Amino acid sequence: MNKPFSPVRKTQIIFNGPRVKRSLCAVAAFSTIASLCGCASIDSGGFQNYQHSAIAHQQAIESGAATQTSVKELSSALPPGSATPAVQPGEHFASSGKLIKLSLADALVIGLKNNPTLLVQRYNPALSEEQIVAQRGAFDPTVTAGVQASKNRVPTSGGYVTASGGYIPGSQHFGTTDSGNANVGLNEKLPTGTSISATMNSGLNDGENGGGQSTTVNGSITVTQALLQGGNLQANLAGIESAKIGKKISDYQLRGEALTITDDVVQAYWAYALAQQNVHILKTALNVAQQQEDQTKELIRVGRTSPSEFAPAAAQTAVTREQLVSAVGAMKIARLNLLSLIAPADRPFWQDQLDLTTLPYIPGGPSAPLKEHTELALKMSPVLNQTRLQIEQGDLSVIQTRNGLLPVLNMFITFGKTGYAESFGPASENLNGSAYQLVGGLSFNYPIFNRTPTANYQSAVLSRDQEEAALANTVRTVELSVRTAYIQAETDKQQITATAATTEAQAETLRATQGEFKVGESTAIQVSLAQSNLLAARLAQAQANVAYLDALSTLYLQEGSLLERCHIRAPGAVAVKPIGPSWLRRWPDGVFH
Repeated sequence: MNKPFSPVRKTQIIFNGPRVKRSLCAVAAFSTIASLCGCASIDSGGFQNYQHSAIAHQQAIESGAATQTSVKELSSALPPGSATPAVQPGEHFASSGKLIKLSLADALVIGLKNNPTLLVQRYNPALSEEQIVAQRGAFDPTVTAGVQASKNRVPTSGGYVTASGGYIPGSQHFGTTDSGNANVGLNEKLPTGTSISATMNSGLNDGENGGGQSTTVNGSITVTQALLQGGNLQANLAGIESAKIGKKISDYQLRGEALTITDDVVQAYWAYALAQQNVHILKTALNVAQQQEDQTKELIRVGRTSPSEFAPAAAQTAVTREQLVSAVGAMKIARLNLLSLIAPADRPFWQDQLDLTTLPYIPGGPSAPLKEHTELALKMSPVLNQTRLQIEQGDLSVIQTRNGLLPVLNMFITFGKTGYAESFGPASENLNGSAYQLVGGLSFNYPIFNRTPTANYQSAVLSRDQEEAALANTVRTVELSVRTAYIQAETDKQQITATAATTEAQAETLRATQGEFKVGESTAIQVSLAQSNLLAARLAQAQANVAYLDALSTLYLQEGSLLERCHIRAPGAVAVKPIGPSWLRRWPDGVFH
């Protein structure tokens, strides 16, 4: 029967992106989980505002606002009370070979914490954050400075050249000239395409025959404005905006990886639980078969049945024992698969034994019509959101490369003042004089064929159109996956009822057949057949329960809500706004792309 979903406590685990150390993989995670509370979280690192928006979106999902449908809340993918890890202090992977109690919530938390792929993926958002900083660096001011000094010694009275080409030096009198220069400047490039340059130069000249020491101080400011290429604000900021979008893409990639890992852990957990159930069912069946064999042997001994009835009973025992051997092997493999997903990478996980505390149950199932699950998937699917963001990056690339098609036409103006004196102090004071220098003009540059910028622009347009085509294909794929998973979940839910009825009928048949066998009205073959049918029905019933849990996990994975249903917060919880076709997206540069 369906179990009601009660409010559950949640677990908070924060991962700090680039500060993730190898200690995160340490087995101490088991001993610390029990003391934490809140909601499990995968932090991409460096994006502090993410958590508030993720919480707000999760609350919107739970209230039904996210889908704009009649859905009032998301049913949890975990059974009631299992969201709080049951791991006790001291129980961890360090004690290899020790029996570890593990709930489904424990498996999810530890699996997300220790998964090596996710540990690597967590660095990408932080790396993307650094790309934003690097793009902003294009508009950082630049300071320039320099100093130089020289000393020249030349003869003051020259010699003369003879008719034969020789040189006769004159009197040996030399003149010495000392000179020096220092400069400092500040350059700034603005997103508007404006470049500002301020410089200050000071020159010193001291010559024996040059009238003594003279000092020159010159200050100037040059402003250059790009009128065509480089003058578009959106094109100049495209690099920064593209890096910001790249940060969001890395968040959705991290979310997609977390979704996949969560589904893998859920599937592996239920697979191991099913394998344990199968072993238990087969052990029970083997005991029943053994009892039937012993009973048949006793009936033969007292002469109440023919000796030929012993062979079917013994055969049923042998077949059940064979199935049990296979089931035990499958259970061991299922245990290894689960351990490989949750154990730290540097631990000998194959030595650990698990005691699963969350048993397969019958959940409430999809709480909304198929249409609402599809609408949620179209908003929350990480693949769709990544593709939408890549299209936005394509739009920015189109703007950037389109600006490169224009000629270079710059207008510049320079204002400068110069002061003269015998020393630096008076020369600086003379800058206040009425003398000045004012220079203005235009500069033009344009390649005759301009083939490289044209090819870059066409490539940007084609790449953006390619992403749009990929989005349409991805939408179809997501819709197909959700609809298929929904139908599978509904089918598996019906199978639970059907297999339960079959099990009950087969159990009644076995009881009747065994009763008839005791009074000699049925044969051992009929009893063995009834035992076989009941065993198959019980195995099928257990498989139906787990298949339904797996189908729900797959459905929630495809619609992008599995993390929220498992009480896990991750980046990318806010859907990207839908975008229209490219010919409807008009940018402030006044050009349709």
